[in-house]
Amino acid sequence: MFRSAQLQSAQLQSVQSRSASYIAPSRFGAGLLRQFGRFSQGLTLGVPQIDILEEFARGALHDIVGDAATVSGFLAALLGRDRRQAQILWVTAGAGLHAPALAQLGLDHRRLTVVTTPRAGDRCWAAEEGLDALGYGAVVAEIGDADFHVTQRLQDAAEKRGATAFLVRQNRQPSAAAARWSVQAAASDGFRPCWRLTLECRHGVETDRSWLVEWDQAGGSFRLVR
Repeated sequence: MFRSAQLQSAQLQSVQSRSASYIAPSRFGAGLLRQFGRFSQGLTLGVPQIDILEEFARGALHDIVGDAATVSGFLAALLGRDRRQAQILWVTAGAGLHAPALAQLGLDHRRLTVVTTPRAGDRCWAAEEGLDALGYGAVVAEIGDADFHVTQRLQDAAEKRGATAFLVRQNRQPSAAAARWSVQAAASDGFRPCWRLTLECRHGVETDRSWLVEWDQAGGSFRLVR
């Protein structure tokens, strides 16, 4: 199972006052993660037509719009391909993450720590602390109603620490994110998960580029269907 423990940091407020379950910092140390985060390349799918856009760059916040379960599968596969094997903080409102299912998509549970709290404000706080004070290499924040101020804080923290941040939501509110993606489940052959990826916005400019990709478990990469 992925880890779930009390967050240890002298600079943070009492965990009990926030009614949330937190994870211990990475065993590699925040400083080392920050150093790797600044100098390593962004996340890639293994699909040249998409990777050439460099839209999953480090040091940035990325909006991911879609159903939480669908997005979780896609992000598990994407983060599982991280060559530097960075530690991941996943902030969620419920208990929907399932370690064996994530492992089938290539994400090692030993890299994953989870924060579960129903309050959106606590999730915002945990995500920002994970990026800034604790130095996680990647943070996934399921915060459906995050306003522009929240996205700006997450973008600033990701940029400052050279980390990759994903904001998972179902709406399309104004955002300071570097890019906005729509991730939708698509029909598959029953063996390989398939997603419709649409790049809706990059650096504040609307776009409409779309790809159908499937997960090749044997090759540990995505494959372009069309």
